[in-house]
Amino acid sequence: WRKLHIAVDADTGEIVASDLTARRTHDCTQVPALLDQIDHPLTSVSADGAYDTHAVYEAAQERGEGPAVRVLIPPGRNAQLSPRPSTALRERNRNIRSIRELGRREWHTHSGYSKRSLVENTMYRYKTIIGRSMRSRSFDGQQAEVQLACGILNTMTRLGLPDSYRVA
Repeated sequence: WRKLHIAVDADTGEIVASDLTARRTHDCTQVPALLDQIDHPLTSVSADGAYDTHAVYEAAQERGEGPAVRVLIPPGRNAQLSPRPSTALRERNRNIRSIRELGRREWHTHSGYSKRSLVENTMYRYKTIIGRSMRSRSFDGQQAEVQLACGILNTMTRLGLPDSYRVA
């Protein structure tokens, strides 16, 4: 089993970073490596609750343009405010306060966190178009396969995604 980690540009839908790891690798440990693949400063980072770690907030802060990086990661239900937060953890405190004020569901809508679903959609496209299994037997070959597959999906994305509209 392998795990594919990807970072997606919310504006274009393109895969901007990818990494293939063994199945026992924790998702949050791959964030610094993914962010290092991105060649422009970040304005925001969204991820699910599994990424709610100090290291992820710090990595996002380092790759952004100063304290302007918005990190949208829902903290756990029993999350506590950091009494003396670093610049990066101020974002986490802000998320905790907002969730307490608005409620979790409203925070998803209000904060822009719901754009995270673009990554889920990209994974769906990857599995549907490329397939769920690897063809190469060696790990190095599988990493090359993933890079090629991401390039193919990006080319298809640049050619045009369908326009979707909500029907009431």
